[in-house]
Amino acid sequence: MQNASPRIRVYQAADCPELTRLDVSKLGRAYHKIPKIISAKFDNLEARVGIFFLKKYRLNALLNNMTFDIDCHYKNAQIFSTPHGNIGFEINRKFLLSILHTYYGLSKEGNPVSLDLTQPVTKTEDRLKTKLGHELLQLIMVQEVLNETLELKNDYTAVIHQWSYSVRFWLEGYDEYCFSILLDAHHVDLLLATSRADNESSEPQAKNLSPEQVEHMFTNMPLTLTGRLVSINITVAQLLNIGPGDIIPVSLNEPLPVFIEKEQIFSSVVAEERGRLYLSEFNDKNSRDEV
Repeated sequence: MQNASPRIRVYQAADCPELTRLDVSKLGRAYHKIPKIISAKFDNLEARVGIFFLKKYRLNALLNNMTFDIDCHYKNAQIFSTPHGNIGFEINRKFLLSILHTYYGLSKEGNPVSLDLTQPVTKTEDRLKTKLGHELLQLIMVQEVLNETLELKNDYTAVIHQWSYSVRFWLEGYDEYCFSILLDAHHVDLLLATSRADNESSEPQAKNLSPEQVEHMFTNMPLTLTGRLVSINITVAQLLNIGPGDIIPVSLNEPLPVFIEKEQIFSSVVAEERGRLYLSEFNDKNSRDEV
């Protein structure tokens, strides 16, 4: 009988799940685990980001979603150096101007300030972007995700347009407001190593028991004893000739061999009390029982 030909299911591009692209240089690195690692901390990140913007910049901005991407190109990212490499920060200019106007009190109820994105970037914007990048990187990536203490320094000499990984943070109620944290290959490896260390530390560790505890566990270990009450030696021909009503002569084992699993440990005597059989008078197994 021939096997049926395999069926091929065709999906529309809009119905396909988001895919993680890996090139040859990424083989051996678990880049596909990064979204799960960071998304597991979403509740903490949401609380930290909301409190940060409300207390620091008087802006009610709550974290709504995070998106992830590999091999991203950012031309004007703010670059910071750490002992492990470089981390980048990028923010939507409309969001940056909104923070700037709210922080300096230019945008008030009844007197909104139009955000003219055609104007050249000012020094005030640059300073605010640097300040935001340093604070958000320390708050989100270093403290919450990497769980380390890293010294961030402004790196004005580095020219990095291609980043190994990016995490984009979208804000609730603002479709265009977002900021991104960019990681080079060294920090991706650091993130994955930190995750492995957290998983290993969360595994239950073996406890060192005292000799008294070990002795107590050993002496209270439950065991099942099995006694061979009767035995008979017959041939296969005799076994095949046994029929209903036949009487099989047997002899009681005296003393009775006692086993743990298949290993005989000692011999015993069978005693009867109130219709029940009990093992008594335990002795070492006889030498004739040894093979």
